[in-house]
Amino acid sequence: MGEEETFVNLRCLYLEEVTFGKWEFGGESFPVLEKLVLWKCHMLKEIPPSFGDICSLKIIKLVKSPKLEDSAKKIKQYVEDMGGAELQVPDPNNIPLFK
Repeated sequence: MGEEETFVNLRCLYLEEVTFGKWEFGGESFPVLEKLVLWKCHMLKEIPPSFGDICSLKIIKLVKSPKLEDSAKKIKQYVEDMGGAELQVPDPNNIPLFK
């Protein structure tokens, strides 16, 4: 996936066991993304901070990806500091059913 690609209708992005360590994307790549789910993403060093600039993002869910907790919390704090809508980062042990 290149930086210039845009997913105009993507509302939920679910990634499982990704094999890359660094992830970058363009600012307009996910214009309507509401949910980011990362499952067993042990290779990934951090969630890109640019997720904090996605106004539609409502939840970042981490499952068995403890290394990413700090970056998820930083994104949540950034959104709150910028006066954005509430961004949920549930406890990793609380696995909700997906709608």
